[in-house]
Amino acid sequence: MKSNRLFEILMLLLDKRKVTSTELAKKFEVSVRTIYRDVEALSSAGIPIYTTTGKNGGIHLMDNYVLDKSVISNQEQDDILFAIQSLGTVPNLSRNDIYNKLSVLFSPNIKNQESNWLEVDFSGWHSSSNKETELFLQLKKAITTQRVIQLQYISDIGVESTRTVDPLRLLFKYKDWYLYGYCKIRRDFRLFKLFRINHCEILPQKADSYNRIPKPYINDYINQEALIHMELLFNIRAAGKVYENFNHQLIYREDENQLRVSGKLEKNHWFLSLLLSFGPDVFVEKPLSIREDLIKLHMKAINHFLD
Repeated sequence: MKSNRLFEILMLLLDKRKVTSTELAKKFEVSVRTIYRDVEALSSAGIPIYTTTGKNGGIHLMDNYVLDKSVISNQEQDDILFAIQSLGTVPNLSRNDIYNKLSVLFSPNIKNQESNWLEVDFSGWHSSSNKETELFLQLKKAITTQRVIQLQYISDIGVESTRTVDPLRLLFKYKDWYLYGYCKIRRDFRLFKLFRINHCEILPQKADSYNRIPKPYINDYINQEALIHMELLFNIRAAGKVYENFNHQLIYREDENQLRVSGKLEKNHWFLSLLLSFGPDVFVEKPLSIREDLIKLHMKAINHFLD
């Protein structure tokens, strides 16, 4: 309890530079004598704190003092500033203002260090609009005010539907932002990829409360029955895309010109579409059924252009 009080006293002094013992005693509900013992403890810890008497007297902190490793270590300061830099992933957050304020609060040497070594930007390479930011802020408002939302949502196979959702949280997973909430149509907790939301409307009714909310980021949604052992060969020129989409533990160097992906993978529409996107840079060695499915899909595409 005392350590917490010492830290709060230091924070007050950093903010106001001077307070009276009476003010502190009243705030922390202790005696003035206890406050003076706290001042001695802070001084013994190396904090440049001193007292003056008279009309304008009080407890002071030296003007040039900023919070340093006597309270928070250099490593902890670095970790905090790293976290602030990472907050740039959240739209409409004044990351630079927060970073500058904490840089001043921490050790003075930190202001001279390189502060722009990290930049995070999740906007699309081909997107020049602020639609994503507006949607993000709209969903944030719905979550914080606990309002039901109505979405126009496009599924992974292109089917558009209207969903009424109790929004619970925004989640960044792998390369995309998701909305996690309770879908009243499906009567279940669901993830909605933000890029697939065509329209969002905040409704006046209050969202329901849920005592037990399952975590959306546990990978327990894989259909174990659909897992098939596959042997896939990829041209080395597609290496970047291979490493982006497959578990690195399943990737092996076949030779100078090829990569092999070997292991159990889930066969579904998304997976077949992924393989199609590799064009001539993929060869399905096993199983033959996957190769036949790809041939059918390629022929369907050819016939589409010939019609």
